[in-house]
Amino acid sequence: MISFKSRIAVITGAASGIGRALSLALAKEGARLALADINQDDLAAVAEEARNAGAEAVEHWSLDVSDEQAWQGFAQEVEQQLGMADLQFNNAGIARMGRFEHTDSEAFQKVVDVNFWGVVYGTRAFLPQIKLRQGVFVNISSLFGLIGMPGNTHYCASKFAVRGFNESIRQEFSDFGVHVTSVHPGGVHTNIANSAEFDEGAEDREALLKRSNEKHLVMPPAKAAEIILSGVRKRKHRVLVGNDAKLLSFFQRLMPASYPKIIARFLKDDESPKLDPGPIQARLQSPSWRSRFFSWTIRKNFKAKFADTSKPWEPERIRAAVEKTSRSKAMPNVLCEDVELPANEAGGRVKGQWQKPKSASCSHTVLYLHGGGYVFCSIKTHANMTRAWAEQAGAQVFSVDYRLAPEHPYPAALDDALAAYQYLLDEGIKPESIVISGDSAGGGLSAALLLKIKELGLAMPAAALLLSPWTDLAGTGASMQANSDACAFFTGDMIRNGADHYVGDEDKQNPMISPLYGDLNGLPPIRIYVGSTEVLEDDSLRFFAKAQDAGVDAELRVWNDQPHVWPVFYPFFPEAKITVAEMAEFSQQQTSS
Repeated sequence: MISFKSRIAVITGAASGIGRALSLALAKEGARLALADINQDDLAAVAEEARNAGAEAVEHWSLDVSDEQAWQGFAQEVEQQLGMADLQFNNAGIARMGRFEHTDSEAFQKVVDVNFWGVVYGTRAFLPQIKLRQGVFVNISSLFGLIGMPGNTHYCASKFAVRGFNESIRQEFSDFGVHVTSVHPGGVHTNIANSAEFDEGAEDREALLKRSNEKHLVMPPAKAAEIILSGVRKRKHRVLVGNDAKLLSFFQRLMPASYPKIIARFLKDDESPKLDPGPIQARLQSPSWRSRFFSWTIRKNFKAKFADTSKPWEPERIRAAVEKTSRSKAMPNVLCEDVELPANEAGGRVKGQWQKPKSASCSHTVLYLHGGGYVFCSIKTHANMTRAWAEQAGAQVFSVDYRLAPEHPYPAALDDALAAYQYLLDEGIKPESIVISGDSAGGGLSAALLLKIKELGLAMPAAALLLSPWTDLAGTGASMQANSDACAFFTGDMIRNGADHYVGDEDKQNPMISPLYGDLNGLPPIRIYVGSTEVLEDDSLRFFAKAQDAGVDAELRVWNDQPHVWPVFYPFFPEAKITVAEMAEFSQQQTSS
């Protein structure tokens, strides 16, 4: 057992929190204290408290722990004024919270410089003294030096580094009689969180700190100091401070692969503010058995029949097969009204259907353009999804039956989509209350419509929501080949051959045909959904990346192993239900201002 009386203890970060509590606890045991902190005003007050508490001697210094030269000078002055150190508590630290992708390298480096290099520099500076005295290094890591925590990458990285450093030097120094104790505090009520820098904005900061101080950072620093000093007395290698640290450390060692899920449940709190997940999200869970069944059915009844591209193209056969298999669900709470627009300049007459919830006044409008390779599908095939969207969002959906290829190749579909948008404007619907949406070919058509609206100088809609959009009819995406076997619906050859029926003799890289090749500057916010095994996955990924590069407020949501445009299968499997609910929330949010 180690006695602290008359021992010279060096403590960094001594002006507050655990450092202050260690200083006062050691003072009561008659230690000689060398206190350091960058905050001199508070440190002077702590030094006076320590003298009054019974410390044999107390000196204090201003110290930037990220400055190696300052450490060397500090070590020399401690030896000159107090003598050689017996114990060194490397406690100084800073915190920063936020997503890794939102933190620049300079900010990341600052956290590492203080939390990790401060320990390295301090250990190096006092090593000659501690070796001669056969003393103890007490290096403060964290609970977050044992487990990874989202939104704390900088802090976790620095504290994991301290842990690794401790375990290495412990073995190196053991032959000299030097002991190394690694301390991992859990939720201790200190100022490190309150003084943390945040990457996510002041509102999230205040709410998160309030919740943390009430629910997680609850142990008094004095209790933490008591636990630490008890561990040092017993020459423990590792000291876990708090039941939270003990519990999560246990799960981390017991189940190293699955402990993140346990941590997520442990910290789950519906009232806690959530970090913004950023523009790219992925759902990695395995598909539900219903989703798998639908994928198997599609692969057997659609892909197997039409994958042989050497056979003549029979649009009517495909249309009949698709219409026959579409299963409409009765929705008595949604009123439907068929509309036929006046002939446009090209002579086409656009057909559409209004879908409106009975129980609510409609807050906004969704212009929906169905998919089907520009050759098949209709309002009917997509009605389950669009009507559910109308009901859940309190929106009126105008679903469009644009003219189909090969009878009506480009630009017929785009002309009809533009006519439908102009119809909404002529009806007095404000553009800022309109969301344009579509899936597959209809998703690409929605993007092309945005480019056409911009070209004509019309008012932009509030936003666009694209489901597995076909944005590159030239078929240059890597997923055309890479996902050809995995995709439940299509092969790459099916997609490439199908493009010819709409494009005809036009250039497939015409932005009004393949919006991937367009200038996306000035487009409204866009959210994109796509499955990870679709042949059209790269059409979504590349369009999203190009939109971001153009300054568009774009989101990408990739779902694991879902069939092409899975929300269309609402309500027959859970992933479709979840996504439709998200679509409704998106259209509400984008049109609420």
